[in-house]
Amino acid sequence: MYQYMENHETVASTALFYDFDHARTLILKKHPHEIARDAQVDYDDKNSCFTFLSLNQMIVVSYPECKAIFEATGKAPDLNWHMPILHYLSTANGIPLSGELTPIRSVDKYVGHPELFERETGGRLIKHFDGKSVETIKQVCTALGGETLDSSADLYVKLNFLPRFPVYIKLWMTEDELPGSGQMLFDKRCLNYLGEKDIQIFGPLIAKYLTQHYDLVNNSQP
Repeated sequence: MYQYMENHETVASTALFYDFDHARTLILKKHPHEIARDAQVDYDDKNSCFTFLSLNQMIVVSYPECKAIFEATGKAPDLNWHMPILHYLSTANGIPLSGELTPIRSVDKYVGHPELFERETGGRLIKHFDGKSVETIKQVCTALGGETLDSSADLYVKLNFLPRFPVYIKLWMTEDELPGSGQMLFDKRCLNYLGEKDIQIFGPLIAKYLTQHYDLVNNSQP
């Protein structure tokens, strides 16, 4: 289990995050059609399941069992991916995103520990990618369903972690005496779709996922 918070984070809170039965109970409080509308996912009445893309992989969540699998393999996602998926289905309220992007420390009502999060996301990404091929990084992001955006940064990409929960990444490579830096950005209203702990858990997971995919692509090139 990835222990992300500081020492004063309660064991009970962490345990609750990984409590599958609790997550399932929250989902079952809402009608599946309501969930589909608010979370912008498809619901198949015949097969009793939700389907949607997450980082360009089709996810299937059975209902009412609430078990998530990858459609292509039938395997369950990593627990730190699986639980945010379930929490998204129960939390999404359909409120439009603001379109205003911000670092995690400035997200409305966020009261977590941004320094550690930023080190494990933007910090991890620039440490791994600084000086490497931006075009290859873009190819990796595109393979994960990412969209490259115009920016003064060397890399600016939008990744759809969940249908109404985009994640934006900016990287500035080291140039002359200016050190490289990285940011992971969110919509200011993102907490209408996922809780703080979900963000704290999957943010570093996305950073790790990107670096691993880059290494696989880079090592496979002649």
